[in-house]
Amino acid sequence: MLCRSFTTLAFYLALILLSACVPTVLAEDVKGIRWPEGQAIPKFSQPAETLDAIELQSLSSDEQITFSSLQGQVNAQRPRILLLDARADEGRDTWAETPTVALGERKIYDRDERFELLRKYIGEFKGYVLYDPKKSSHYRNLAGTIAGIEHLLPVSVRLAGELQNAGLKLEIIHDLTTLPMTTGPEVYKYMHQEVWPRCTKRLLVSADPGRNGDHSHTRDIAAAVGAAVVWLDNRDPDERDLMRKFFAEMAAGDAIVLGWYTTERSGITTASEFGIGTVPADFYVSGSVYGSGDDAIEIPPIPPRDSLDNKAYLTIFISDGDNVQYNQRAMRKGWDRNRRVRGTIPLNWTISPALVDIGPGLMNYYYRTATPMDCFVTGPSGMGYMMPVNTLNEPGAPAGVYTTEPAMMRGYARMTQRYLRRSGLQIITVWDNLTPQHREIFANECDDLEGVTVQNFRDDPSVESSEIDDRLRFERLKIPYCTTPEHLDRDIRGRLARWNQKEPLFLAYQVNVWQELSPRKIKELADQLRQEFGDTICFVRADHYFDLRREADGLPYNLTKLSSTRNRSVPDSTAEIDCLSDGSMATSMEVTSPHTIEFEFQSQVTVDRFRCLCERPQDIVVDVLFCADGDFGQLTKRKDDAPVNQWLDFATDATRFVRFTVRPREPNHSVTLSEIEIFGRE
Repeated sequence: MLCRSFTTLAFYLALILLSACVPTVLAEDVKGIRWPEGQAIPKFSQPAETLDAIELQSLSSDEQITFSSLQGQVNAQRPRILLLDARADEGRDTWAETPTVALGERKIYDRDERFELLRKYIGEFKGYVLYDPKKSSHYRNLAGTIAGIEHLLPVSVRLAGELQNAGLKLEIIHDLTTLPMTTGPEVYKYMHQEVWPRCTKRLLVSADPGRNGDHSHTRDIAAAVGAAVVWLDNRDPDERDLMRKFFAEMAAGDAIVLGWYTTERSGITTASEFGIGTVPADFYVSGSVYGSGDDAIEIPPIPPRDSLDNKAYLTIFISDGDNVQYNQRAMRKGWDRNRRVRGTIPLNWTISPALVDIGPGLMNYYYRTATPMDCFVTGPSGMGYMMPVNTLNEPGAPAGVYTTEPAMMRGYARMTQRYLRRSGLQIITVWDNLTPQHREIFANECDDLEGVTVQNFRDDPSVESSEIDDRLRFERLKIPYCTTPEHLDRDIRGRLARWNQKEPLFLAYQVNVWQELSPRKIKELADQLRQEFGDTICFVRADHYFDLRREADGLPYNLTKLSSTRNRSVPDSTAEIDCLSDGSMATSMEVTSPHTIEFEFQSQVTVDRFRCLCERPQDIVVDVLFCADGDFGQLTKRKDDAPVNQWLDFATDATRFVRFTVRPREPNHSVTLSEIEIFGRE
């Protein structure tokens, strides 16, 4: 009884100390961070010309906890510290030396010099948060969270002694060794009650602090903005309920999770209940460096497509691009290794739209080196991995609908639209399924969305293809996660054998990137099929696939993307205007005076809707004329001062020519026009 009373007294004394009014460091208070409303992940300023770098392999687990916090808080002012992974798939220095990342010189510190690196910056900190991982490894997360909020450094008991011997003395501001908790749930209950109220609610890091866990990846971002770092097992009902308490205070559409979970589906479905996406980042290193500097994205143009024919159209998605660590590591290795294969067959590469924030130089490398046959699409299920409907029964994640509140789904869809626009991505691969209401929300909120795939794990009959409002196609994959060339070949041949060849056939597949279906294997299979079936089989990009599918179904399709469509500048027919119909917001035309762009279709069509995209819609005037035979004195329809940056439903009679006249709203001003899209049908 005496021992229990003493422990309880110590616990409450610690509560008083830790709850003291210490100023909270908010991201918006840090000069080197840009994190406006609507942006998922904070952006860091331009890196220093010379970065201080050290390999993670030179640091013990607890030193990684300290140095990742050091990195994040120092880099919040200006990126100056780079943590390197000597075992990275792509090579330790590959990204640092990639032109689209454009890092400067690096001063490498070895293990014997690690404290010299710490000494260089220790004057920027007020003190230590002391913890003992032997009591519970979860104190690493608690210490790191408190340190990020109060601009301190988390240090273990052992490391504190080594630092003292090295002459690196700071005051111990918080001594967590006096706390009585010994289990993860106890630590996170305490965190939720006493620390979470001072954390940002826009970002949470889920990171394993255990022996073989994650002690450095994305912890720098958490430390930079005062985000909580937690690790709960969502298979356990009590721990799942505790995790829900964190998520309940985060807003769908304004919050994101970085990291991973004890199991995929138990964690993803828990976050999905609240409309919160997860960016898998448990092996993503130095986000506070790669997420810095210029974030302009070089969106690659979309090549024109051929007209619909009576063929079998196949499109292949390469999985797992929602993982930013895959984008940073294995994808780079595979991308470079297959440079001779890419460009010989259309392939759809899943990639995370979060790279716009956390790795724009990485995204630009893929975009800049892509061929016209490389199409980029989002990994599941938009901006961050979310699973609105789970079709598989797993511990902690029974099959069912998880995103049940329309407001939650709407928030997620709105965030996804913002990142579709910023990244130029137009296709989403959803895991697993979407209810009719989910599909309506995607169609209403995501103007840039051209198509969505849904998963049919174990041939679940509830996963169906559908179309919303004659606009957005949801395509059930024929195989959702194919692992072998034999399986893919067998399924394709079986469907070709049953095809009546009286109408186009559409086949969409996703392959498991971690198994045998490499781009080289896919090309070998495609070559064999084309040799046997000739021109009746056609592999296409995903954006072309969905547009062809719309045309085959008698729905409005993108007339401006047809190779037969002609566009010209009037009266100056030599002006370069292909940039206005290439699918890229990164290419544009500057307009300083009234300028007319004319589109001519191969035959007469009916127009259903159109839109113009520009940077400052309030500064531009767009007038649109429609005619059947090129005589604009005889119009089929017109629209003056058309709305910009939104779709306008605008049905016309038979039309073959469309003219857009654009001008600045105010004289002596200039405006930038990025894209014109016209949807219709023959």
